[in-house]
Amino acid sequence: MNSAHFRKLARYTRWADTEIMRCASHLTDEQLDHDFGYSVGPVRAQIYHLAGVEYWWFHFLATGELDFFGEEAPPSIPRLGELVAQAHGAITAFTESLTDADLTREVKPEFWKPDSKPFAVWEAMMQVFNHSTDHRAQALFMLHRLGAPTFMQDYLFMDHPELTD
Repeated sequence: MNSAHFRKLARYTRWADTEIMRCASHLTDEQLDHDFGYSVGPVRAQIYHLAGVEYWWFHFLATGELDFFGEEAPPSIPRLGELVAQAHGAITAFTESLTDADLTREVKPEFWKPDSKPFAVWEAMMQVFNHSTDHRAQALFMLHRLGAPTFMQDYLFMDHPELTD
């Protein structure tokens, strides 16, 4: 594992998030808010949640400061796209300057329990990337059920779309 590996995982996350947004743009507001009664809620909530977690974690890793999305109402698709772009900006800014030595730096958000141990930056990044994959998978199921287009989010398909044919 090295910083180049994590830059590629960041590129994959941005690619897959962009594809989810493309698929979600085919839904009406009613469909975006259809509640399947699972996880964090409908498609709109899934995407908002994954982008919010990506943003706060990468902003935190870069600055040591906590900053959360604070939307009071469910964001429109254009606003959701802006939030995803904001998350992608935080991911890119952090990973483009990432060094191999940075991967082992220990971090701990201040709101975590005082007796919890810090963890390495690479562990935080893996958590975020896996978390996003999980919520994209949930959103893909919902998108399919709602009749929207979907895509194969496998890591290898990012650079090899011919494998999906």
